[in-house]
Amino acid sequence: MKKKSITVIRILFGLMLLAFGIIGLLNLAPESHYAEPATNFMDALIKTGYIMVVVLIMKLLVGTSLLINRFVPLALVLFMPISVNMFLFHLFLDTASIFPALVIVCLNGYLLFAYLEKYKPFLGAKI
Repeated sequence: MKKKSITVIRILFGLMLLAFGIIGLLNLAPESHYAEPATNFMDALIKTGYIMVVVLIMKLLVGTSLLINRFVPLALVLFMPISVNMFLFHLFLDTASIFPALVIVCLNGYLLFAYLEKYKPFLGAKI
């Protein structure tokens, strides 16, 4: 992969996550309206009192990491479960607004693949 394209995607993904994190923590986004099953699920997550805050903080931390180009492989691995769950939430409960989640999971996956060399020591089988 071209280093320049990886850098551009890393920065765009970092800006996106940082913006979503700031917007979410400052409650600047309009209230989302989902179908009933999705609304019930989101209400349950919000009622826990911590899950959504953790996700927003992770967006800020991962976005910052991507922008300053520090700990990028670690940040990508930490954010992948969140990306996959965002995608699955929309796939099963709210397909009408799946596009942003699809973009996020694709960007995260692309960058994980781009940094594959960093993960090889962890992926080798021990005998």
